[in-house]
Amino acid sequence: MTDRAHWDEVYASRPSDTLSWYQQGGGLSLEWIREIGLLPSAGIIDVGGGTSRLVDELLTAGYDDLTVLDLSRQALETARSRLGDAAGKVSWLEQDITEADLAPARFDLWHDRAVFHFLATASDRQAYVTRLHRSLRPGGWVIMATSSVAAVCR
Repeated sequence: MTDRAHWDEVYASRPSDTLSWYQQGGGLSLEWIREIGLLPSAGIIDVGGGTSRLVDELLTAGYDDLTVLDLSRQALETARSRLGDAAGKVSWLEQDITEADLAPARFDLWHDRAVFHFLATASDRQAYVTRLHRSLRPGGWVIMATSSVAAVCR
């Protein structure tokens, strides 16, 4: 089973709110995004956003340049379905972040609540970091959580 097939099976076989990483709202990430003070037009990418409700709350807060990237088609379909018509306001990317073709200097904020944590090889971690550096605008922000550690960096 490929990683993609694995994650599609996980999201297809269990309700999102039963997954160990489920979070009812945007949590600490949303608090930090508010504290950073980004303009509503800021480009924000949620890497591994899956079925996360962070995008819902960002839309409600008025952000209008949102991208959710996830390896799992099933996770993205679940999130799009939940958002209904509002899903059209979000760019949905079904891609592996280690291979994603993201535009240079595209995002003001890179958010990752768990993807980097799952990258097991040095080459995958390097590919991730390369994409982060390439697609983050100068002066942009990174919010990254791995297991029980989280950080905000500029």
